[in-house]
Amino acid sequence: MEGKKIDINNKTIVVMYMLYFGDMVSITPFLEVLRREAKGSKIVLVIDSRFKESVQYNPNVDELIEVDRHGKDRSLSACWKIGKKIRQMHPDLLITLHGTSRTSLMALAMKPGFWTGEPGTRMDSLFMDYPVTIETYNSHAVDKYLRVLSLLGVENLTHHGMRTYTCEEWDRRADEFFAGEGIKEGAKLVGLSVGSSTPEKNWPAENFGKVAEHFARRGMIPVFFGVKSELPLIKKAVQEVKHPYVIAAGKLSMGEFMAAASHCSLFFTNDSGPMYVADSRGVPTIAMFGPSNAKFHHPLGKYSRAISSWDMPMGPEHVNKNIKSGNYVPLDKITVEEVIAAGEEALRNAGC
Repeated sequence: MEGKKIDINNKTIVVMYMLYFGDMVSITPFLEVLRREAKGSKIVLVIDSRFKESVQYNPNVDELIEVDRHGKDRSLSACWKIGKKIRQMHPDLLITLHGTSRTSLMALAMKPGFWTGEPGTRMDSLFMDYPVTIETYNSHAVDKYLRVLSLLGVENLTHHGMRTYTCEEWDRRADEFFAGEGIKEGAKLVGLSVGSSTPEKNWPAENFGKVAEHFARRGMIPVFFGVKSELPLIKKAVQEVKHPYVIAAGKLSMGEFMAAASHCSLFFTNDSGPMYVADSRGVPTIAMFGPSNAKFHHPLGKYSRAISSWDMPMGPEHVNKNIKSGNYVPLDKITVEEVIAAGEEALRNAGC
């Protein structure tokens, strides 16, 4: 698709993206480049209120507009009202990174000077100034969003990878949590997240436990992160751990988890939100993939690595489609030995 160069300097720029926690982390390079290249501009980010902590302290965002998609803002009339509220900011440029009927209504209500991005309905092309195809099947998720800026004329797309930011309060609460668990300052921690959004994306919990036990034997303390619903999986995992460990699942907010993950020297996870968080905090991250494509979603850190159960081809297959069709190799084909070796290599390379 041929680009359309526009002036993004000294503008009010609204970015709409109301997907999930990991997705929010994946657009942080886009926000970094937009901030650097759109000199003098105000950047407003419209997000799902459930995941605001992923970008709440991001220095590349000037203002957050929270949308309670599953509560008070779920109706179409509520979306129209939000769009009218944003109209009062006099947006010069609207970039829709994930189009839906909600984003379409908000866009029509806010009447931006220039509307680009992904259409939310078939009718959007009649109103948009420059509709673009964002979903691509030959690049990492981070790069498909950066491509939008390229189409708008931005040439310098260099960035520092995915990044999340915490605050003093989250950092303090993470410190207090670890101190309460008897973990002394300077202890080496290995983080583990055994769950994901769907069971088919989960490497066997007992395998996580075996990995945890291996690194516990070399003096690291395993910390099992996650949400309360993942406690049954964690219970399976810790049955394999003979050394001291910590269960943090359900005890930390998203922001506190972001701060706590920074304490880890190494992190093991499925393809999930915690993978993006650990990698974005500069922690060497080993991520296991099966029905989802590692080529599109692998961690970007210098010492991070994705391990896939098979060499999935490039293509349009969404993870849910792969799960439904069964057209993938289950994650249990990834061996414990392979994962341990990847972790050991990451520690050596990182000088830990």
